[in-house]
Amino acid sequence: MSDDRGGTVNTIRVTRTDAALIYGLGAAALALSYTALADLAARAGLGQWQSAVWPLVVDGLIVAATRTVVTLDDGPARRYAWTLLWSAVTVSIAGNAAHLLLPPGPVHPGVATVVAVVPPVAALALTHLAIVRARALARIRVEPEPEADVAADDAPASPASAQLTVVAAPEPAEEERSDDAPVDERDALRHRVRQLHAEGWSNYAIGAEVGRSEATVRRWLAASVAS
Repeated sequence: MSDDRGGTVNTIRVTRTDAALIYGLGAAALALSYTALADLAARAGLGQWQSAVWPLVVDGLIVAATRTVVTLDDGPARRYAWTLLWSAVTVSIAGNAAHLLLPPGPVHPGVATVVAVVPPVAALALTHLAIVRARALARIRVEPEPEADVAADDAPASPASAQLTVVAAPEPAEEERSDDAPVDERDALRHRVRQLHAEGWSNYAIGAEVGRSEATVRRWLAASVAS
């Protein structure tokens, strides 16, 4: 199973009973919270449809921030999502408590002001959350994979060598086969290796071209210099 970052994640399976409990209790909790927050918004002076939408902004922000927290590794974007998550949870809890504790009828102007500023603040926070999450995922996708320990090659890169992104590790048996080749064929290969090296090819690119390992190419070049 692939995640948003292009990697592989382990799939955790739950039983149908566990899933039913999670979804059922979650839906019940959201419904109760929605009812209290909608009533508070109506008492704060919002219209009918505004009061119906206001709880979705508050609890929806919790869901969006939670998704970012569980899909990103630790970093500035994830820490911002945690801050946003706990801020939205605080607003939701305070709204539910105010619905219970405040007397019936219109609420205090201060409470009504808080209710009125929540939607624009949430819109700004959600926009920022989407941007930082997209940037974090983009950085993950473009970061190069850690390379295996490979000897540094001082030869200048050529277009042919630049196209080689993965080089298989040489097999020990390949070293033995290279010395068992007929003398004329081996001499021709060594001549070809020297030509490619003079043209600026890297040892890995030369090995891929002549069908020999990088170690064999390096040994042949060293032998030709010594001779």
